[in-house]
Amino acid sequence: MHLQVEHCFAFEYDAFISESFLELRVQPKTTPQQAVWSFELAVGPPTSVHRYRDWNDNITHHFTITKFHDRIAVSARSLVETHRPGVPMASLTDPPAGKALPYALRDFLEFGGPVKLTSGLRAAHRAIGLAATAPLGEQVQALGEYIHKRFEYRKNVTSYDSTTEDFLKIGGGVCQDFAHLMLGLLRLRQIPCRYVSGYLHVERKKREPAQSHAWVEFHAPTGGWVSFDPTHNRPVDERYVVVGHGRHYDDVPPNKGIYRGIAKETLKAEVITEVVAGKSGATLREEIRHIDLPVFREVPARPPDRIVTGVADVSAQQQQQQ
Repeated sequence: MHLQVEHCFAFEYDAFISESFLELRVQPKTTPQQAVWSFELAVGPPTSVHRYRDWNDNITHHFTITKFHDRIAVSARSLVETHRPGVPMASLTDPPAGKALPYALRDFLEFGGPVKLTSGLRAAHRAIGLAATAPLGEQVQALGEYIHKRFEYRKNVTSYDSTTEDFLKIGGGVCQDFAHLMLGLLRLRQIPCRYVSGYLHVERKKREPAQSHAWVEFHAPTGGWVSFDPTHNRPVDERYVVVGHGRHYDDVPPNKGIYRGIAKETLKAEVITEVVAGKSGATLREEIRHIDLPVFREVPARPPDRIVTGVADVSAQQQQQQ
């Protein structure tokens, strides 16, 4: 399947800010299940855009704006060829690796950030009942069934920095929360697992905007990394596009940054995915463009309909919620 993904977001400020730094993780990765044939990134106000690969091999772009501005816009467009993963859940009959776990996987057993090791998480784990010596595929399916029955998909009840404890207390949330709880339950069973940031294509009658998505991968001794979507309680297929891997959301937010100034920030974001007729390319085509937004050497007079309020110094982040 060839999927085109457009991810656009804009920051608006109710006062001019003097400096901002933004880091982006919006470029899909090439993996055994997907190939990236093109990636276009547009940023405004115009500035130099740099990139690096982080410790999880995620492609990260970053830029700095050092003149006065009151808005930032980012637009990313990707063409990705995806394939259905080749490891069915039922084939994972081996138990977890246990003490034979390779050193490189131990980071993915650690609790931290939004994945909290609490009495609430331990109680949820006990409620599942299945022995930790059961076949790996059976354990993952049992965890998925528990989360699916116990928790409700609900928008606007959690935020980008909500924890597993928040999700347990509220009883509802978005894909980011479902993924974090699945990670916590897997780690209590000593199953290495990681957070996946990306996109899910859903057929719609018209070209409607959506949001980014999150799911998990767990490591099987005989199957390697295997994907599972706890929000929808199912294995991952060719409708999913991987952008980044991490221990949890804090490792792979779509955007993260800071700014200097006394201003209130508003973030608007949307994602559009569509199936396209595509041809596999020989090499990845990448392009960086500019969006023509103004900057100023000095603070300009504020138009009458813009009111300065609030104080903030950390850029808003997008919660993954599809």
